Amino acid sequence: MNRQTHGLLSLLIVFAAILTAIFAIVQSSVIWAILYVVGILLSCLVIVYSFCTKCPSRNTGCGHVIPGKITRFFPPRAEGPYTLKDKIGVVVPLVFMIVFPQYWLLSRPAYFFLFAVLWLIAAADIQFFTCKGCTNRFCPFFQEGSGKQ
Repeated sequence: MNRQTHGLLSLLIVFAAILTAIFAIVQSSVIWAILYVVGILLSCLVIVYSFCTKCPSRNTGCGHVIPGKITRFFPPRAEGPYTLKDKIGVVVPLVFMIVFPQYWLLSRPAYFFLFAVLWLIAAADIQFFTCKGCTNRFCPFFQEGSGKQ
């Protein structure tokens, strides 16, 4: 499989984890589930703006494919090193995605386990396959010598 296939696969796995969380939440509260969905949508937009719009690979070699295409809807940003604000714009939304549903997931251990395993698989897939060969030298996970496609 190539980087783009792994990138799409990892996004699908994250989506499955999020669906698991939504399913766990909605069994207790539809309102909290809706808030989580809205938070997820906003988090994705913040991540794409904070990280992907500065990525030099976004238009040609985006490993995740979809975020690279979404960047076209944002104002252009100069490619370059990520600032503290950019990094916070990735970390805070990711923390929200993972931490917010924990109350409901922990009350249903099978959902908690599935959620955790899916996130870990997605993270491993991104790190070991999607990131391999990426040319974004500004990325904190850039692997020297792997920027060949």
